[in-house]
Amino acid sequence: MGELGRSLVSALRLAFLDKTAADRFPADRAGALRSFWVFLVLLPGVVALDTVDRWMGHPLTPLGDGGVAATIPLARAIPATLLAYLIGTFGYFLMVECILRLMGSRTQFPRFIAAFNWSGIVALLVALPLSILAHSGHVSMPMGAAIMAVTYFWSLFYEAYVTRAALGCGWVTATSFVILDVITSDLATTLVHAPLMAAP
Repeated sequence: MGELGRSLVSALRLAFLDKTAADRFPADRAGALRSFWVFLVLLPGVVALDTVDRWMGHPLTPLGDGGVAATIPLARAIPATLLAYLIGTFGYFLMVECILRLMGSRTQFPRFIAAFNWSGIVALLVALPLSILAHSGHVSMPMGAAIMAVTYFWSLFYEAYVTRAALGCGWVTATSFVILDVITSDLATTLVHAPLMAAP
């Protein structure tokens, strides 16, 4: 089994709470860089997820802005979504590297990058079908909102578990990294979406 297969299997095993699976991710800089190939899947997946959330089926509005977002043309929404995702992700990576350097754990950064990137595939494979179901109109709005909430909190737990396994840290540290990721992503989304999606 090649590195791609091993990494995907490891990410899947982490979803089933197999902490030892993190040891199978590459721990060198080259392996971390190769893991960025997953962006060929993640970027279209992020666009698909955002499109489903904004335009498909009945209007669940977990962020409270669905009414406005639904009127924004895809030509604006897609580049804004991609740019916000890239800024948020790489900004988060930069901060994690700085924190790990201060902690004296910088050698764990490549494995963290690989684990984070590959686990993103698993998170997307879970979130996208559930989001389609929640917005399809085949379930009630309360049920759809519940599905979205459970999916969101599962993704946070999964990210924390991956972080804990990859860095060998405790739950408090792993949760702190996840909170930092959420804040960074929300900030990037706010900064990018405001000007790019503003009405002409």
